[in-house]
This record gives sequence, C-alpha cells and structure tokens, in this order.
Amino acid sequence: MDKIKANELIRKYKEGTLSAEESALLESWYLEYAKSQHTDIRMDALEDHLDEVWQNLPGNVAVTKKLIIRPLWKWMAAAVLLIIGAFGILEYNKQNQAVTRQTIVPQGDALPGDNRAILTLASGEEIWLENVSSGKVAREGGSEVIKTRQGEIVYQPEGKSGANVLKGEVTYNTISTPKAGQYQIRLPDGTRVWLNAASSIRFPTVFDNQERTVEIKGEVYFEVAKKTNKKNRVPFKVIAGSQLIEVLGTRFNVNSYTDEENIKTTLFEGSIKLQVEGNLDKDILLTPGQQAKYNPVQKKAASATLPFLITQVDTRSVLAWKNGYFRFDNIGLPELMRQLSRWYDMEVVYEGTIKDYEFVGQIERGTNLSKVLKILELGGVHFKIEDKKIIVTE
Repeated sequence: MDKIKANELIRKYKEGTLSAEESALLESWYLEYAKSQHTDIRMDALEDHLDEVWQNLPGNVAVTKKLIIRPLWKWMAAAVLLIIGAFGILEYNKQNQAVTRQTIVPQGDALPGDNRAILTLASGEEIWLENVSSGKVAREGGSEVIKTRQGEIVYQPEGKSGANVLKGEVTYNTISTPKAGQYQIRLPDGTRVWLNAASSIRFPTVFDNQERTVEIKGEVYFEVAKKTNKKNRVPFKVIAGSQLIEVLGTRFNVNSYTDEENIKTTLFEGSIKLQVEGNLDKDILLTPGQQAKYNPVQKKAASATLPFLITQVDTRSVLAWKNGYFRFDNIGLPELMRQLSRWYDMEVVYEGTIKDYEFVGQIERGTNLSKVLKILELGGVHFKIEDKKIIVTE
C-alpha cells in the first residue's frame, strides 16, 4: 500500500469512519512497514502518524519525543505495532468478550482472569464467592455479608452501625483473590475496595468509632468513605507490609506485591500520610498525582529521612488494571511479565540472554494470552506457551 492510501486510512481512522476491513488493512500496512526496516516517509511524518493513532485511543496520551528518537528502528516499530495491535484487540473484545468467556481454551493459550475471590470468615470457613448466588452470603460479627447482582460483596452492619456488637470481641474477615482473579468489595463503613489479582484485604466486620484499620497484600484501590464521631473525623488506616497509610482524602492505589522491588502508593484525590514501621514519628504527605515508592529492604538504611521516592505520575496508567486494561508506558519486560503472570496464572521462564525491551501501549485485560503475546512479539521478543508456563526465548 502506498503512502497516499496509508494517509487516507489514518485520516478516516481519526474521523471514526474506518471500516473493519480498512482497519485490518491499516494494521497490515504497519506490520509490513516494520518488517521492511526502512521507509520513504520522513521520520517526522511517522511521528505524526503515531501520535494520531495514540491520541485517538480511549484514555491515551500522545507519545513523547523520547520514545520516537530511540536509535534502533525496531524500537520505533515495536511502539507503533503495539499501539495498532492494541487497538485491534480493544475493538475485538468489545464485540466478542461475552463469547470469549464461554470458549474452551485452545492448547497453548490461557483465558484472562475474571471476578473470583475467597471470603475467609472469622471461624476459618472459606467461601468461593464466584460460586454463590446473589443475596445473603453470611452473617459475621454484626454485619450481613451480601452479594449483589453485579457481583460486589457488601457488608451491611446490623442495628445502629453495629454499635451493639462492638461491646464484644471484634471479628475479622479476609477477602483474597487468586491469580487470574479480581474482586470488588464495600466495607462496613461504605468504603469501596477493588482487589487486583493475587491480592487480599483483612478488615473488621464492624468498624468502631475511633479508628478504621485494614491490612492488605498485593494491589488494592480504595475509595474511602467519610466517617465522623461527634464531628471528629474517624481515621482510615491501611497497613501494607511495614508501610502505614493514614487516609486524609478518598481515592488512592497501593501496589505492594512481594515480587516487586517497591511498594507504590499513588494518590488520585485528597491527601494521604505515609509512615514506615520503626519511623512512626516521621511521615510524608502525598498530594493528587503523586506516587511514593518505598523499598522495604532498604528501610533500615534510612535514618534522618524516610525511604520514600516521590514522583508525579500518569495516574491513568496506575489505575488501568481497575478499568480493565494493561497499560504499558515504557515499562521493561520483567515488570510486564509479572503482570501477565498474575493475571493469567502462568509461570514465566526465561531462556537465554534477554535484551532490554521497553513497551508502550494499551490492551484490554479481557484478551486471551496468546493474542497479547503476539502483539508483544512485534517488538522483537519471542514467547512459547507450554502448559502453565510462558517461556521467553529471546
């Protein structure tokens, strides 16, 4: 396809008039474009094309100059192809997601995760939430546990905020997601919680009027409900490993997977105060758009200052998982593969020397694993699927 035809297809894509056949043709052109490793279109024109595609994907931002000027051509091609490929996956899933979930997984593939979690009651009894019907699931320490028709678990305190129960022993529940699982919960105080794959939250079945404290593992997003006691704010605290978060606002995300180097706390709205075990007399405040990285291994090395690295981040990338996407903003291959491992419940094995790859783009999390890997392979890395393993070959 010549340059004039390619420009016409890109123009129609911007206008939203591109047919399914033309979309496939445009993607095919980019594929061939990458394979050739040379082009008669000037570099600045290519950048314009890439920006146009990227800007028109829902929730995306323009690709920066930094990405475009990398010296190796295949990096540029990988960026283009991942974005184009992601668009194809996005459109495919919107039309076929319901069918995909009912499809038997072909050999050498894996279905994406879905809504599944285990509720562990105070007695130790475990309830697989995806297997229970909507309605009352259990009664725990003054709260009724209800599963809504939308699949959310809601704790509804009995009586006046469960005050009669607080005179006795406080009971705790834990909700945990396995690999390839996610879940949404509404705590007894009305706080809404989203659990990513391989994550958990432990909480009292009724909160008292002095303090609300929960403990998490993995990745969790919070929208904290306001609660007062005689006009005084009742603090909401989150324990993530040796890090303590006191919530002064409402919306934030914590990534505390043990296989990640840092605990990442990102604020979307309001403010939060961060402390670490052993340094509770010192704290830092985050404002919206900031992310704190904390390395638990290095915490003992910090004396006068807390071991936090504070940066401004693209909050859309942080929250992509909750909104149903993988979003890659110049992330390396190991981090990307950890995300895939958790979401598809697969082990990742590396064979040989793996080069330094970086990836840009967005793909729906409802996509089968084989399709995700095919898109990633356009950047030069190769994969095999064997049983429950993703093998990175080069």
